[in-house]
Order: sequence, then structure tokens, then C-alpha cells
Amino acid sequence: MNASRRFAIFVDGSNLIGDLRTLNLHVGDYEQFFSYLFKQSVEAWKCCFHDTSLPAVELRRVYWYALGHIDDWDLSNTEALKFLREQFEKDKVGYKDAISNAGKTNPGKSQSAIAEAAWQAYIADRRSWYDSKKDQIASMKRFYHGIRRDTDFIDVRDVAHWKVNFADRRVDEKGLDTALAVDMVALEQNYDVAILISGDADNLPGINYIKEHNKTVGLVEFLKGHPPEKRGRNTSNRLKLQADFIVQIYETDLTKQKVASTPQPTITTFKK
Repeated sequence: MNASRRFAIFVDGSNLIGDLRTLNLHVGDYEQFFSYLFKQSVEAWKCCFHDTSLPAVELRRVYWYALGHIDDWDLSNTEALKFLREQFEKDKVGYKDAISNAGKTNPGKSQSAIAEAAWQAYIADRRSWYDSKKDQIASMKRFYHGIRRDTDFIDVRDVAHWKVNFADRRVDEKGLDTALAVDMVALEQNYDVAILISGDADNLPGINYIKEHNKTVGLVEFLKGHPPEKRGRNTSNRLKLQADFIVQIYETDLTKQKVASTPQPTITTFKK
């Protein structure tokens, strides 16, 4: 009797949330969601081999790689403020605009007073922006806590962090792709078939490595509408070429199977 084939699902959490947002879908039960993805992955895997005598299958684990941290800045610290002010004054375009705005709101003030007003406005704006990002991280942690609480086979790993760019009011995600690729290799004894949910070509080295070690790789692609439409977020063509098979998941199938739902528009009513 053939041994069962062990499946593991590796999830780029940011990519998955982005896909669901693009499709305007809400998932209420992620255990049900991944069970559905597993069943569709098995069907796609079977189609690759054209063999009715394939062994039994089992889903061993879902590894979900998540954003859980942000650069830690104390914006009351003198040294931190000194560094940020230096960066602010080096930003020629931003500094010029800030001085211009401060001049308009502080008519008749000295140049040094206007420069100080520009800096105070700048740092107040950045504090508010940074606090909003920390609130987002806290919200994500609550979300992932709920997933851990409600299921036994989804392993959420808080491996990614946001690197903060105050000048551009931007955060860049770091560490997720590396952690996912490392675990695909480190955990290779735990599975025979890896299902990847990611659109990032940075995962290519990990895919190539495990394929060289006789693992099969499937790639999940989320699509809008219904077959044969191909609308969705861009998945790397290089990833598609390296995967052994593609699992196409359509928006309409997710809603039809009640795996996901389309949020209802908010209707505002007014009292007479």
C-alpha cells in the first residue's frame, strides 16, 4: 500500500490579505478556508499525474508568515529627535515646503521661529502617522491571536517587521520572504507537497531547492470572477513556471461554497 502524501501550505500573510482585499472578500473561518484550498490543491495535484491510483493525502500544517513588529522609535528621546531633525533638514523639497507652510501660518515671525514652527509641525505629523502604524500592528496581533485560538493546524509565525521611513511616511516589510523560504527548506522532512500562497519571486530559491530534493510544489493563484477569466493581482510568471502545478481559486467559487463572503455596503439612515 502506498504511503499517504503529506501536504503543507506556506502562506505569505501579506500577500494573502492583499489578494482578499483585491477580490473584496471577507473570510470568517480560516480553518474552513484552508480546508477548501487544500481540497482544490489536491485536485490540481492529481490532474498533474493523470493517475487514478494516487495514494491518500493529508494536510500536515498551514504555516502562515505574518507581520508582527515595527521599528521601535521613542519620539520623546532627545537623540532620536536630533537624528530625525537632521534628516528633515536634509530633505530639500520637503523642508522647503514645510518652511513655506510655516511662513504662511506665522506671518511676521523671524526665520528661526518659522524654521522651528516647521519642525514642530513636521514631527507632530510624523508622531500621528507612526502611532497609526503601531495601532495597525496591534490590530494585526489581535487578528492573529483569534486565528491561533480558533484552529489547531494553522501555525502563525510573527516573523516580519515594518522598517520605518519617516521622511516619506512609508513602511517597508522585511523578513517575511526570508523566513518562509528558510522554513520550506528546514521543514522538508515534514511534507511531500508544498502549496505556496505568494506572488513574490523571492521564493524561487527555496522552491528550486526543495524540488531538487524530490518535493512537489503547487502555487495558489486567486482570480476575480469565474473561469476562464484571469483577472487578479499579479503573480510572478517566474514562480508559475517553476511550480509543478497551479491552483486557481476563483472569487465566485469562494463565495458559492460559503468559504468567503462579499462585505455588504454600509447604508446610512437619517432620522426625520
